[in-house]
Amino acid sequence: MNYKTLIFLLLLSTVVQADEFDMLDEIDKTEDTKAFAAEKNFLNARLKLNYQYSDGTDSTKTFYLNLNKNEKNYQVDVRIIGNEDDYSLNIKELYYKGKISEKNLFEIGRVNVKEGVARGFNPTDYFKGTTSLTLSTDPKERKDNRLGSLLIQDTMFFDNVTLKAIYSPKIAVDSDKILSDKEHYGLHLDETNYRDRGSLYLGYSGVKDVSSSVILHMNEDDLNVGLNLSYISGAWIFYNESSIKDEKLYQSTLGVNYTSEDSIVTSLEYIYNRDGFNRNEWDRWFSNIKINPLLAREFGERRAKASREELVMSRDTLFLLSRASDIETNLDASVMVWMNPYDKSTLSQIGLEYALQDEIQTNVYLRNYRGENDTEYGSSADSYQVLIEGEYYF
Repeated sequence: MNYKTLIFLLLLSTVVQADEFDMLDEIDKTEDTKAFAAEKNFLNARLKLNYQYSDGTDSTKTFYLNLNKNEKNYQVDVRIIGNEDDYSLNIKELYYKGKISEKNLFEIGRVNVKEGVARGFNPTDYFKGTTSLTLSTDPKERKDNRLGSLLIQDTMFFDNVTLKAIYSPKIAVDSDKILSDKEHYGLHLDETNYRDRGSLYLGYSGVKDVSSSVILHMNEDDLNVGLNLSYISGAWIFYNESSIKDEKLYQSTLGVNYTSEDSIVTSLEYIYNRDGFNRNEWDRWFSNIKINPLLAREFGERRAKASREELVMSRDTLFLLSRASDIETNLDASVMVWMNPYDKSTLSQIGLEYALQDEIQTNVYLRNYRGENDTEYGSSADSYQVLIEGEYYF
């Protein structure tokens, strides 16, 4: 039996053998909990229609059909995505949940692992950077809707301590094969399992109002140390999330979260990325583009790569997110801002989300890229975008 056959049997066993074991319920690992929560359907389904108008680039029309099932012993999440020219079938998650003991649980299969206390950028989210199946620029939406990696995860729970180990293997696959990015229905393992990765996680919650965790993450020959710390004081939450590589601070997010008496939740973060562009490097990039306009294409490719890999391009970045629930019956509103402190350029978004019925929701988001042509956000091909979404749960 070759390794390809073994992988397929592993994924298949996630579903067909699911009822053979006694499992514990998993807590809210799908974003579709509001869809018929009280009913016991064979599958939960969501249809989303998106229209994104851009003033500088082509507009986009996309439909998403999400089929998911979250049971005590397995999770499956399939996305069918189509536009005017193409369609694809994507297995976002497909894994088996088991237990060795009441306090020792494991998962095996395709899992979307998400780590970190920060809202805008997560330095300790070491499994980020795989394909995100959404047009949203909201960091949480991008994390929740990305393809999971093929891995095995084991978690042990003690009184105030959580221990977790994850291993995700590198899988070498031929191009245009079902295990890679074959047109319409490939598994994209060349994007999700492109290198050997492993994490050891230690979480501690024994101090009142304080949560902390340490993560040792090996990315082939690259060792990272991740630190998460949060402290709650009334309506305030103070937090820091950092990643250390080569014995130096590599990436860090320092943030504060406040919930007002009107239930408006606001997060403000300062983000540091050691490998990002500092002020001089930004100036040098745009000076070189003026001399050689062909470099604009390379810069655009870098921007797209950073977005794909869920990275920030600048050495320093400011992030703001404020969300108000039920400003009117069934109507939520949000404001999100990314700012480059060197050139003062911004990417801002205003959003309205309205539930027409329990099964139907509409969302409208207006994005604005503001700044001079030689700035991070002002150099975007679009000055604004409008994203309209309609969602139906059935």
